Amino acid sequence: MTKNAIGSIFFLAFSCFYFFNVFNIKEMPGGQFEVMTASTFPFYIGICGIIISLLILILSFVKKDTDFLSIQYLKTMDFKTTMYFILAMIFYGFTIRTLGFIISTIIFLLIGFLLLKEKNIKRILLISCGVSIGFYLLLNNVLGVYIDPGMLYEFIIGDQS
Repeated sequence: MTKNAIGSIFFLAFSCFYFFNVFNIKEMPGGQFEVMTASTFPFYIGICGIIISLLILILSFVKKDTDFLSIQYLKTMDFKTTMYFILAMIFYGFTIRTLGFIISTIIFLLIGFLLLKEKNIKRILLISCGVSIGFYLLLNNVLGVYIDPGMLYEFIIGDQS
């Protein structure tokens, strides 16, 4: 079995799990008559993930790759960095409520850049701060999606939400 086939099987399993959990998203009262609900976008992402993974799986059997998944190939993969990224995502998930979206995202992006061995500190800080603040402003001000500023902000400002 080729690496594309194995990767597409994992992606298919993840997409199916994601798609079936879309139906557990709670809707607002009276939201069943709306065109766009909280589950509309995740529904289509799940469908697209399933279709793409099935296409990759079919194409991996049609077009045979000569490099099979072997021990030498597994030795070239960087599982240590992958595990660090998974730990960084878990950290991000636990700190987003406490530190807020902006600070947690900046820290997560900083860690990500450092894991990818980016050396330019100015570039790391500029991109991390710019992306997190820009995305926050886009969601809050343009799209109207409320993002909780976090308990740290509420503690410093003394505001209760």
